[in-house]
Amino acid sequence: MSPAVEYQIGCDIGGTFTDVTAVDSTGAVHSDKSDTTPHDLSVGLLAALQNLAGRIGSDLSDVLAGTTRFVNGTTVVTNAVAELRGAKVGLLTTAGFGDNLLVARSARNAHRDHHRQLALPQIVPRELVVEVTERIDRKGRAVVALTEDEARRAVTELVDTGVEAIAISLLWGFLEPSHEELLASIVEKEHPEIFVSVASRLHPVIREYERTMTTVLNAFTGIRVAEYTGRIERELADRGLRVPVAFMQGFGGTLTADEARDRPITLIDSGPAGGVIGAQALARRLGIADVVTADMGGTSFDVSVLQGTAPLVTERVMLRDQFLTALSKIDVLPIGAGGGSVAWIDARGIPQVGPHSAGAEPGPVCYGKGGSLPTVTDASAVLGFLDPHAFLGGRRELSVGPARAAVEREVATPLGVDAVRGAAAIYRMVTANMSNAVRTVTVERGHDPRTFAMVAYGGALGIFAADIARTAGIGKVVIPADAAVFSAYGLLNSDDVRTQARSTAWAGGDVTHVAAGLRELDGTLVGALTAAGYADDDIEVEWEGAFKYLGQQWELPVPIPRTDDLTEADLTGAREAFPALYETEYGSGTAWTGAPIVLMSIRVTATGRVAALQPRPAELPAVPPVVEPRGSRRVFLPLVGEETELGVYEAGDAPAGAEIVGPAVVEHPLTTIQVPPGWTLRVDPWSNYVLTDTTRTHTTTTDTGRTAR
Repeated sequence: MSPAVEYQIGCDIGGTFTDVTAVDSTGAVHSDKSDTTPHDLSVGLLAALQNLAGRIGSDLSDVLAGTTRFVNGTTVVTNAVAELRGAKVGLLTTAGFGDNLLVARSARNAHRDHHRQLALPQIVPRELVVEVTERIDRKGRAVVALTEDEARRAVTELVDTGVEAIAISLLWGFLEPSHEELLASIVEKEHPEIFVSVASRLHPVIREYERTMTTVLNAFTGIRVAEYTGRIERELADRGLRVPVAFMQGFGGTLTADEARDRPITLIDSGPAGGVIGAQALARRLGIADVVTADMGGTSFDVSVLQGTAPLVTERVMLRDQFLTALSKIDVLPIGAGGGSVAWIDARGIPQVGPHSAGAEPGPVCYGKGGSLPTVTDASAVLGFLDPHAFLGGRRELSVGPARAAVEREVATPLGVDAVRGAAAIYRMVTANMSNAVRTVTVERGHDPRTFAMVAYGGALGIFAADIARTAGIGKVVIPADAAVFSAYGLLNSDDVRTQARSTAWAGGDVTHVAAGLRELDGTLVGALTAAGYADDDIEVEWEGAFKYLGQQWELPVPIPRTDDLTEADLTGAREAFPALYETEYGSGTAWTGAPIVLMSIRVTATGRVAALQPRPAELPAVPPVVEPRGSRRVFLPLVGEETELGVYEAGDAPAGAEIVGPAVVEHPLTTIQVPPGWTLRVDPWSNYVLTDTTRTHTTTTDTGRTAR
């Protein structure tokens, strides 16, 4: 018999905290968190789930037994790439092309400064690159056939070096994969203990370096993801979970554990993607069209843009600011500005924050876990924003004395000020850094931030959100009800998504090969969702083509009608739509009028729609309820430059419709919200905190096209 209450659980394992959120079938939302445990991520996950079960008032086994969906976002792939800690990888490639990873794209990172164009870290050392005697030409014909003896020789040579994973990427293999498949079959049959990553399976699209780099990174992270996903599945099943664990992908949407083990690189930045998807659902609920999403956790500050509530997806993603890949993911700009980011004084005597972080171990000095360098959280405690006895709902008492000493030693004394003003300098610097990141994704990309609202989440951001917004020109901030674990909540708003691209050239004329490729990809992806249990009515499919002006390097996606009988007129229509999309992306007048437009590749995306449980709204009272502060405390306001007695409000005392006029502090069990002077906080029907800058008139756009003031 099914439990009386059902749950959907989202879990985001971040660099510092592991966050969990459960929405139950009555519309109630339950959230909690625990420290991330880098040595074994499942330990922190289980601790967070135990805390969650305690908030629900039930045994963890009963909660998991009643869970109908469990979604996990993780930093395991992101950290593996960032730290260059992964499997020992060997590469099989075409004879004469063994230096592909060394040459890269000549410009070896995103910087334009030639003094910074240093050699890339070699995930595959040159001695682990084995060249194979074979050759496919640009029309997909075997010019030099790969023999089984040659394939076995190459595989054996790599296996004898002790590699743990093998990446296979041959020249023009995306057009004719038979040679790559021969190599893969030998590894899979004769050396099943070795992880295999095959370019023509993973990303059969032109551009040899990006395709090879993606295939190598997939191999590099494969073993770690296999161990991680397997352990998570076992630990949760042992405690009563009866449904498969879904894993979040960086471009939005989930997949199964088996698919994650085959394509582990797609999990890159899955946690930040969950937050953006959650902000998309929240913006639609509130009727806000244009949104800046901002997430400040323990390690980083991640910012993105939703225009018309649609997330932006970046193609050919540069990872670690060094590795150009063929990956697609939600466009999120990260900077090293989290609660655990370390403050320091540079050679010019100017305070800096990040990118180094104290992480989960040892964490900020005030955690009392052995940290010695001052962090943003330490500065917040010294300024008085944090109640030492109420942090994490009172489960952790902050040691403000050691934090003050660390700030004084490392920052204040070099600046010639006291500890409080040193903490204020840290606050102002990290706020400026985060405001600059907001301007990067808005002003520098042609968006007017004054027409946007900010959805601000992450355990550390409630203190900074309004000051960041005002500095960036944004007049409305929405802090979600469970801001500290919002990325975990956002995971529950994600659907199951499968996507695949394939190189398919077309410049006009016969479209038979394009239609055949689209139908084949369509069948494969729909079949995967059907196998995962989705009914036909729950599956949506989109076709698109990557078009460009002949001679340009970059393409733009254009929708292609999904039809059983694709015609030349259909593709011609898509091509004719390209110039307008081009000018939308690059500006009016930038289209190359009269230049030939060509199709380079096709992509099919299949989405299995998930019925997410929704939070239950409260009724707004006719008259805003009066909320009284529980007390007050003295807080140094860094942007004002003086200490002020602030009213301290408990979040639980502020029902829907309540309003709090700044300056004030609102304490939630998992976060703290600062309402600066000139701001008003209002609680909406879903217990979100909507902050409005009353010092100016601001304008945001709603889904209906009307303006909200």
